[in-house]
Amino acid sequence: MRRQLIHMSGAVTPFYLYFFYQRFSSWLAPEALVAGMLATGYGIAHLYKRGIRLPVFAKLVDIAEREEVRQSSPGKGTFRFFLGVLVCMLIFGSLLGAPFFVVGSGILVLALGDSMSTLAGRKLGRRKLPYNSAKSVEGTLLGTCYAFLGIMAYLHFFHGLEIQQAAVFAFAAASAGMLAESLPLKVDDNFVIPIAGSAAVYALNCV
Repeated sequence: MRRQLIHMSGAVTPFYLYFFYQRFSSWLAPEALVAGMLATGYGIAHLYKRGIRLPVFAKLVDIAEREEVRQSSPGKGTFRFFLGVLVCMLIFGSLLGAPFFVVGSGILVLALGDSMSTLAGRKLGRRKLPYNSAKSVEGTLLGTCYAFLGIMAYLHFFHGLEIQQAAVFAFAAASAGMLAESLPLKVDDNFVIPIAGSAAVYALNCV
């Protein structure tokens, strides 16, 4: 549960990235920030594997990762999360020039929906999805609902979208992202979820 709660805390990511996006009026600023975080994290993980425990960071790795992961790839979950965020920004921000809320919505599906689907699936999951026995109906539905509520609030209160438009965009992002999460793909969820969620909002915003 601790791992999923830490993963869920990634919901703050769109807010501080937006600050850099606004401050420098460019996608390059938040992209550079995340790239720097990835490089720093890689360095910390390398030191951790060599037995060099940096204060605070080592404790976070101890809390966030399973023991077998700590031994082989410490910080792997966090690294992949932010790599997915960076890929999403590069595609929809730098390449397609989308509004920031398109990327923010995809990140929130990853942070909120993915975490809740795992937590709910473990506690409440009874029926397996017909196309993926590793996922439950209950987990996917609750993850979708949780992401929908979070994204709708984000779009309405933070970006000022009308509540009806915010609801439509949030439903599209949550549904697309969690559908991608539920599929038996060999691609890491940290990539497919934010891309699918952002792609749904991007498509609707272009209509």
